[in-house]
Amino acid sequence: MKPILPVALLAVAVGLMAVDLQDAVAQASYSLKAVESQPIPRAEHFALWKEVALKACADSQGRFNLGEAECRRVISQRGDACAVTLKDQSPAVISSTAVARDIGRKYMHCATPFYFCKGVEVKTEEEVRAKCK
Repeated sequence: MKPILPVALLAVAVGLMAVDLQDAVAQASYSLKAVESQPIPRAEHFALWKEVALKACADSQGRFNLGEAECRRVISQRGDACAVTLKDQSPAVISSTAVARDIGRKYMHCATPFYFCKGVEVKTEEEVRAKCK
């Protein structure tokens, strides 16, 4: 009977730690909609925009003429490089909606795929005319 008590106490302690961890994660979460009231560090800001880009893959067949898995692969591949490229153009902490949108627009343009035609990404009208016939 005695060995059961320490195990039960350990289980309760682990459960309480898990609740504390969940609260810490919830407190540290950021929102693009609340950037004015809760400024977002640059790295977290790019991570939030990456989530937005990945959500666009749900309709990737219509938007990009690309399968969802391939869309996610493209964004995952480009996302970090885009964040590095845009790092010097963004403040360490984003605290303005206008700045958040401007950086987000640039990130989305960099990270999301353009339209695919016959398996090739086309970025300009000239490419569309040449490759999509």
